[in-house]
Amino acid sequence: MYRHILLAYDETDGSKKALDEVTKLMKSSIDSKLTVLHISEEKTANASRDNFTPTHALADTSPGFDNQYMGNPSAPPVNKVPTTEEDRHEIRTPSSTHPFLVNAREKLSPHGVDANFIHLSGSEAKRICEYAKEIQADLVVVGSSGKSGMKKWVLGSVSEKVTQHCESSVLVVK
Repeated sequence: MYRHILLAYDETDGSKKALDEVTKLMKSSIDSKLTVLHISEEKTANASRDNFTPTHALADTSPGFDNQYMGNPSAPPVNKVPTTEEDRHEIRTPSSTHPFLVNAREKLSPHGVDANFIHLSGSEAKRICEYAKEIQADLVVVGSSGKSGMKKWVLGSVSEKVTQHCESSVLVVK
């Protein structure tokens, strides 16, 4: 059915439901590969950060900005997609140590589902779409956040942005 499924996972109720749905999909698609992706805002332990503006709000509402510019908002944006392994290493952290990914692995293993676990930093929707393109995922699964009203208008919905900007098919689980 699907060759490669990408699950965006962040321990919210919506992403836990998405994990359950992916488990069902993987049982019916035995030849499918699964990648569980967690996006966090921290880039490195020593990166400077603007502690007054929520990182995701600035990164998602200011064109050209990403978390790497939070220390110096006047720095010009560099729209560079990492191409070398050295560049990619800057945004990847050991996936086996992040508690959200450890929990996802523990929930998948009783079902016999094997997956790759990846932890990236940056703007959630942007990174999900970039990584889906990089691994040539033909389905991206995200959970619905349940945000509504002013909170959704101010912060936006990651699942909504992923459905609008991702080149792959997207399944939003409620």
